Amino acid sequence: MQQTPFYNVCLKPEQQAVAGSLLELHLQRYLFPLLSFCGILGNCLNLTVLFNKPSSSRSNMFLSTMALSDIIFLIFILPFSLINYPIFTYNYYFRLFFFRTKLHLRAICNWCSAVTIWCVIAVCTDRLIGIRRPLMARMSCRKSILINLFIIFTTGALTFYQHLEYYCPIREYCKNTQILSMCKNVNTKGPWFRNGTNPYNPWFIKFIDYSIYTNVFVIVIFPIIILVILNVYLLYTLKERTNNWKMLNEKLNSGSRKNKNDLLKLHRIENRVTITVALIVTTFTLTNGPSAIMTLIKTVSNVSNRNKTFLLFDLLTNALVICGKTCNFLLFCLSSKHFRRRLITLFLKKIQVRGENVSVHLLESRFELSRTLHFNRLSKFLNRNNEEKMKDEGLRKIRRSIG
Repeated sequence: MQQTPFYNVCLKPEQQAVAGSLLELHLQRYLFPLLSFCGILGNCLNLTVLFNKPSSSRSNMFLSTMALSDIIFLIFILPFSLINYPIFTYNYYFRLFFFRTKLHLRAICNWCSAVTIWCVIAVCTDRLIGIRRPLMARMSCRKSILINLFIIFTTGALTFYQHLEYYCPIREYCKNTQILSMCKNVNTKGPWFRNGTNPYNPWFIKFIDYSIYTNVFVIVIFPIIILVILNVYLLYTLKERTNNWKMLNEKLNSGSRKNKNDLLKLHRIENRVTITVALIVTTFTLTNGPSAIMTLIKTVSNVSNRNKTFLLFDLLTNALVICGKTCNFLLFCLSSKHFRRRLITLFLKKIQVRGENVSVHLLESRFELSRTLHFNRLSKFLNRNNEEKMKDEGLRKIRRSIG
């Protein structure tokens, strides 16, 4: 086996730690896994309700895509938490898996975040169209499928550079029983590993630079600005419609009570849906806005990754993003009575179906048991008859022999 310069060098436990601070260690060990579990469970319940709705709408399709991308995001960030547990921190094979895949896991997570943010924009836009242009809202859902596919593939293309953005050599230590990896951005202008020069082609470095700026503008800054504008416009429209409804309600007081009740029901449904969408958009903006600002700062300034204050804020904004992924289920439950009713109905149906299966199984078991008991009784009865006949024949033979 070929020996490396680090073959006889053994790393201390603190040198193998992945977390940069004690706060990050505790967040990665305790908070992030809990949020991920709750977020995955909540988004799965969201998908269950959205996929079981009798009629699919464009908003439902965007919300389903959003929930699915959040589930993938929360699954793919789990290795970043697991690596901070001692059982995985010092495990050679898990560290090898983590160091070889962390760039790709990070890129996929950012892709999912990009899909989510544009799906939120699509939901907000669709709700505005539904309020302002009701006839357009009744159009076919084929357009929403095409928009979904366009969002997925476009954001995937814009974030693909992140699979190639860093160079992360893996080194083995301590007689090839320990493993460590350090990363450098391919557009690094300073000294390279082992005081070498950057080996990457200048054209490739320019491609990475342009990709970073495009990503920051299209995936981070521009969507947040659009969301703020759309959300303000959505809330303004909601307030305007409420005022219009009050005026219409006064005019309808002298009219048909049935027509008034129908309009009131329609108005309440539209308001409920609009409030739910507004809450989702507001929460998303508040939880992702700080992260967008941090991303912009990292891109346009030369803030060092060793700056403890910057790393602390970056960590906290990432925690906010994960919280945002977890909040959607709570927002649906708190703001939508229809969602709660639908979820409870599906849950009760599941229990009823399982109860019916158990009842059928019990009935079949009882039938089998009763049939077995009946057969046993019949067998005993026949055996008794045979025994009595044999006794009678024996007595007859004895009498004949005596006579």
